[in-house]
Amino acid sequence: MFPDVKKDKFIGKYLKCYAGYVSKGDFREKGSSGGFGKWLAHILLKEREVDFFVQIASNSTSRSDVPLFDYKVYSCADEVIMGSKSSYYPTSLTNVIEHIRSTDGRFAISGVPCFIKSIRLLSLKDPVVAQRVKFAIGIVCGGMKSANQSKMIGWQLGVHPDNLVAIDFRGKDKDKPASHKVYKAWSNKDDLVRCRLDRELIGSDYGAGYFKPNACDFCDDVVGETADISLGDAWLPQYVQDYRGTSIVVVRNRKLLNVIERYRDEGVVCLDEISKDDVIKSQEGGLRHRREGLSYRLATKEKEGLWYPQKRVKANQYRISKRREKIYSLRADLASQSHIVFLKALMDDDFNVFIGGMAELMRKYERAKRGTLLYRGLRKVKKIFKEITRVGDRIKRAFFFLFF
Repeated sequence: MFPDVKKDKFIGKYLKCYAGYVSKGDFREKGSSGGFGKWLAHILLKEREVDFFVQIASNSTSRSDVPLFDYKVYSCADEVIMGSKSSYYPTSLTNVIEHIRSTDGRFAISGVPCFIKSIRLLSLKDPVVAQRVKFAIGIVCGGMKSANQSKMIGWQLGVHPDNLVAIDFRGKDKDKPASHKVYKAWSNKDDLVRCRLDRELIGSDYGAGYFKPNACDFCDDVVGETADISLGDAWLPQYVQDYRGTSIVVVRNRKLLNVIERYRDEGVVCLDEISKDDVIKSQEGGLRHRREGLSYRLATKEKEGLWYPQKRVKANQYRISKRREKIYSLRADLASQSHIVFLKALMDDDFNVFIGGMAELMRKYERAKRGTLLYRGLRKVKKIFKEITRVGDRIKRAFFFLFF
């Protein structure tokens, strides 16, 4: 796929990389990051590049015994805004595949890397799917979550798991940087919208691994390397302060590149071309976990004599510190423990069971992240040195412009 393009070991093949947002309409306001996912879906349908767009949407129902999210098929350009923002919730492609097989037309589909890769692999075996799926839009992923992640958040917001009917993982707060997400939850008992900042909630540290499926710790695709275009958050210093969100955009398909550059020239989208290194930096935590962290997890499996999948990295490929080894081990323990302890909390109908059951592991994890006093001191010195260097560069530039 994608011949005659550049290739990088972290983000895969690419034509160009951007950071930006949709400046027209309310796509940015109602979407994740810069609103590119909803906008691109809108454009592909509006310009008749596809007949159907498949994306995850919230299940609008008062029943709490059905999944909160599922894939839905849209044929009207103006309706794709109803799709969900980022949804950290398990879904299935089963009904989607059956719909594609039984419906004549051209499809575009969005999904996390493993879903897009599944579509690509299926297309090698199923000529109908291969012919009908015209575009795949990848969502940068740091690992999925079980449905109990949503129940845990809702419970802390005052919605009992038996009454949770909707959740928003990506609310925006105009007084906070884009990295501060607002969680919102709805109950079938009332019409209240309950919301709190992610950092005020237990288990909201995404990197800690609460409710992560084991398979996600053995995935090495962060960006969605088999997608025609990949979209994620621009976690870069120059963008993160804007609460409205900014997207990173990795383009592999020339037709989609032409589309977004045309709309950039018309002022519909605002785009800065960035380097592939900027993309890597924006996702450095996830990439570190899926490269050196994966190498460590493979080595652990090998040491225990257990089977593990063949990956692009090898066991013990990276030399990592004891501190990083401890962090990766504790993340795996937190993921495993969260599934077990939350089930007990549900059975006992007491959220405090979950708090108590995770507390000691979380304390160990926080200590490991902070490191020793010496490590913290060295890290602070390094940060100060970087800031001094930045200030020095600004003074040099000011001096140059003033006198030359």
